[in-house]
Amino acid sequence: MKKNHKPTEEQKAAAAAKRAELCRRTAPFKGIVEMNREARFAEMDGASPETVAKILAGVPAKFRGCYTLNACLEVIYREQTGQTEFHTFNDWKAKGYSVKRGEHGFMLWSTPKTFTFETGTVDAKGEPEKETVERYALAYVFHAGQVHQDEPDPVEAVG
Repeated sequence: MKKNHKPTEEQKAAAAAKRAELCRRTAPFKGIVEMNREARFAEMDGASPETVAKILAGVPAKFRGCYTLNACLEVIYREQTGQTEFHTFNDWKAKGYSVKRGEHGFMLWSTPKTFTFETGTVDAKGEPEKETVERYALAYVFHAGQVHQDEPDPVEAVG
């Protein structure tokens, strides 16, 4: 049975620092993602190739077709490592691989998670007001060079 525990102040500070680092890393890509999306929508609306080319003029070739911040980060990670296959820890486990001891993952944004919390005020009925927010957590991926295939369990001979 899993117990819920509250994170310590150090854990909160470390998580905030990692989140700030990922925000800093992805900030330069926001404009690139917007231009790629704008070009794609223009293409879908029947814009001429010249119009699309004008929209994409400021996008480096390696980032063309990156419609999310994670896609831009993946381009950078592939460039840094020379690897092309990245998966989460659980995805590698499902494929029969283990992440090598001491390896560090590459940060990406996870799918958004919805949180509901009390705001500290009460509504007209006297009930506590709640606010729902959507937040992106951090996710970590590992490349193929950071994993090894699990050893199969020994098979006993049936006699």
